[in-house]
Amino acid sequence: MMSDAVEKIMEEYEKKRLKKEYERDKRITKIYSEFPEIEKIDKEINSSGARNVENIISNLGMADELNKEYSDKIKKLYALRNGIIEKNKIDPKFDSIKYDCEKCSDTGFTPDGKRCECFNRRLINYSYNRSNLSEILKRENFGTFSFDFYSKEKNGKRLSPYENMVEIYNSAKRFCKNFDKEEKGFVFYGSTGLGKTFLSSCIAKELMDSGKSVIYMSAPRLFILFEDYRFNRLDDESMVEDLYSADLLIIDDLGTENQNKNSVAALFDLMNERLSNDKKMIISTNYSMNELSRMYSSRFTSRIYEYFIIYGFYGDDIRIEKLKNR
Repeated sequence: MMSDAVEKIMEEYEKKRLKKEYERDKRITKIYSEFPEIEKIDKEINSSGARNVENIISNLGMADELNKEYSDKIKKLYALRNGIIEKNKIDPKFDSIKYDCEKCSDTGFTPDGKRCECFNRRLINYSYNRSNLSEILKRENFGTFSFDFYSKEKNGKRLSPYENMVEIYNSAKRFCKNFDKEEKGFVFYGSTGLGKTFLSSCIAKELMDSGKSVIYMSAPRLFILFEDYRFNRLDDESMVEDLYSADLLIIDDLGTENQNKNSVAALFDLMNERLSNDKKMIISTNYSMNELSRMYSSRFTSRIYEYFIIYGFYGDDIRIEKLKNR
């Protein structure tokens, strides 16, 4: 997935450089047509160097003298050129390529061979668009997350909804910070409106901003994708490939899809393939683990118990609480 993004971005850089070179050549042609004396001087500067080398080869004993004459001549030519440019208020860099990014000269890589900041921004934007989360992440991220709607009343539970959410939130932050070292993903379960999808989005944005690839997909859409792939109804099969290759796969609302034997098998295969390749997942569902076991299989839930950290969300529906506050 990311290799495709890198290839696409490099093609964009190549097109950008060709465009910038064309724009430079166009500026030079325009200035030369309006001020032919500048073109004449530039030609003289360019040819003087070659002539000086020829003269030195023919007169090796006069190298120092010839080099001084050449240097003095070039200084005079540039002084004359700069005078014309200044007098006519011409951009002194009209004959230079004007890159969008001066750090990497629109190559994507800095002189020390490292990825440029502009390259990383492009990679992140690509990941956002590919993840199906581009718009959601503008409003659902760690920066906009709030604990205000979680009650501090325990009501017979070990932790209050507030304390429970703080624990889950902190675990999610650690997961992002230590992503490459984490061995397990998450299962978030609980009623609707408790922040499961919101927290998944927070994790997605944090990881994509660090250069990781993330795919978000609702369970209904995922199962439709499985069916379309099975019956060769997909124009672009790369999304199916992304399900297996993305650094993180988020499956939202598991249990709300229209199930059939083949799609459930495809889901189990997807999970097994990702787990065997150390690719992490987050699953959110409105159903308990017992209910998931009945809906899918004990084999499916045994994988979850082994390879996922399971968190239950509880409390009042946040969306209703927000409406009350309005």
